[in-house]
Amino acid sequence: MTVARGDDSQIDALVVVVEPYPRSAEVGRRLLEMAEAKGITRRVVVANKVTGDDDLVAIRAWLGVDPDIVIPEDRGVSSADRAGASPMDHAPDSDAVGALRELATSLLV
Repeated sequence: MTVARGDDSQIDALVVVVEPYPRSAEVGRRLLEMAEAKGITRRVVVANKVTGDDDLVAIRAWLGVDPDIVIPEDRGVSSADRAGASPMDHAPDSDAVGALRELATSLLV
């Protein structure tokens, strides 16, 4: 189901993942606007591949909201990808995997 066709009765939560690039943030901003117009109130904004405070400042400026979860750029994730493995298995103690666990926990509430 896409946000364009759904409404608040069909969507429990909308997770919007943005990376610190203008085009990614533009898509994220449009999704958030669409969700608001459709009455989807549970929205989780995830900033992905964040390398530092400059990335967060840019994402906040582009979206107009603070991310709920920040997933840092993490060599463990790219290493897992090269190995054809899940980051959860390959680098379970990495910062990115910790942030993914936080995201999963937030969605269970």
